[in-house]
Amino acid sequence: MNYLLDSNAFVDISVGHKNLKPKARKIFEDPESQIFISVASIWELGLKRSLGKIEFDVKGAADLLAENGIQVLEITLPVTLQVNELPYHHKDPFDRIIIATAQIHDCIIMTSDDEFNFYEVETIKSR
Repeated sequence: MNYLLDSNAFVDISVGHKNLKPKARKIFEDPESQIFISVASIWELGLKRSLGKIEFDVKGAADLLAENGIQVLEITLPVTLQVNELPYHHKDPFDRIIIATAQIHDCIIMTSDDEFNFYEVETIKSR
């Protein structure tokens, strides 16, 4: 199964996944799970850090990607076109990119954000 980490799920994993719900932790630790993150999440975390909204070592956390086999999905033309087709329930552009990415790549989104439930995408609660 393919899973796409939302930014908050990636932060939880980066700090030792103690905040993850048991089901999310089991999925993350299962070698059969294909775990992805959108480059938009890395961009969002870097932006929040530069604005002083979070203290998060984005460069250090990026090392976690390779260590855990998390693959980065780019913002491609099909993803961008899909964002334009989404109903405007959620105003956060990064989350809209994540939703479109999940739809294009057939992923379940691991998130704690209830706004994702307004879209045609499967989610699993990360915390």
